[in-house]
Amino acid sequence: MQPIRSSPVGMRSLRSYALLALSTNSPRTTLKVRHNLPPFSTHYGLTRLFATSIRFHSQDPSSLKSETSPIPPASPQSQPKKFNLRPYMDLMRMGRPIGTYLLYAPCAWSITMAAQYTNAHPSVWLTNLALFAVGAFVMRSAGCVINDMWDAKIDAKVERTKSRPIASGAVSYGQATTLLGLQLSTALAILLQLNTYSIVLGVIALVPVIIYPTMKRYTNMPQIGMGISFTTGSLIGWSAVAGSCYWPAVLPLYASTIIWGIHYDLIYAHQDKVDDKATGVGSMALLFGDEHTKKALTAFSIIWMALLAYAVQVQSPIFPSFCAENGDALSFQDWFQHTLSTGHPFFAVSWLATAAHVIWQIRTLNMNNPADCWAKFSSNRIVGLIIFLGLAADYLYQRIELNGQAEIARIKTT
Repeated sequence: MQPIRSSPVGMRSLRSYALLALSTNSPRTTLKVRHNLPPFSTHYGLTRLFATSIRFHSQDPSSLKSETSPIPPASPQSQPKKFNLRPYMDLMRMGRPIGTYLLYAPCAWSITMAAQYTNAHPSVWLTNLALFAVGAFVMRSAGCVINDMWDAKIDAKVERTKSRPIASGAVSYGQATTLLGLQLSTALAILLQLNTYSIVLGVIALVPVIIYPTMKRYTNMPQIGMGISFTTGSLIGWSAVAGSCYWPAVLPLYASTIIWGIHYDLIYAHQDKVDDKATGVGSMALLFGDEHTKKALTAFSIIWMALLAYAVQVQSPIFPSFCAENGDALSFQDWFQHTLSTGHPFFAVSWLATAAHVIWQIRTLNMNNPADCWAKFSSNRIVGLIIFLGLAADYLYQRIELNGQAEIARIKTT
């Protein structure tokens, strides 16, 4: 048993109680005299009071709890975690929409070319552009989830990707699977708005999307898989407007967009070439190296731009003949007007502007500067926009002219 420790404060507080208990005028003494109680009872009560007071005052004041003491807060482990939307937004790459732009560009090209080829009403053109814009966002985000689920262990070893939600543990595989299910359900709902031909193409297009993330494990050319899976919109966009694909134009268009995808993904791959080499991941950036990458980019650019021009030419001549149907030569003014009415003069201008941009892109690319690789890769959204504006200008001009001619014919008949 430990000895009782008293404090000066406790002894001082006892003095008043002791004097009261021993005083003959106190109520306790008066009670004893009145009932003839033994005197030791007073001393016994005083002793108990003295011991209790000493024991009370010898305790650590911080260990005493009053009824009004605040309730200690619950530990972080016992508190329920608040739902945080940010990791899911990062998983869907909502802060970096460049992937959505690049996925949408082949869709917009194809929709516009098909609208001009079939002379579709602008409402059909605009409706499909809007529908495919939503679809591009959903499918691009779903592709990011699939890619991150496949590559979580590899991403954790790469400096640029180790903070991704699945690799860092911010989102579990189960949560990512739930999100992917919601995305694919939304994509299916959008796909079902199209015709049967387009639905079949859309289902087939899911196969390369799922296979693509595995290619970097078994080949040095995963960019080919990316190009195939990322540009199927050039097939579905045409069939959504026309009801089926006009393959003489659609196949070279699809091939063009595939090689364009390989082109910009090769630039993108140079950001991670050091980490890819360390982790054993295949890449065209490692296959070509710094010495041959620009040569490869030049070759890819020539091929994809030539195929794009060929696809447009097959749809309808970019520049019509200088001869009229009867064989007579057209004046320049008549030929130019005929070109505006049936050809693709605005596309020709946009094609030349794109060629200039791609030349700048390749010449100024610094393959050992990740920030510059990202900037050059991202600049391909300008390529997509320039081509689209040229195709759209041709289509809209010809629609306006046709409407004008129809109005003139209506007035003449009345």
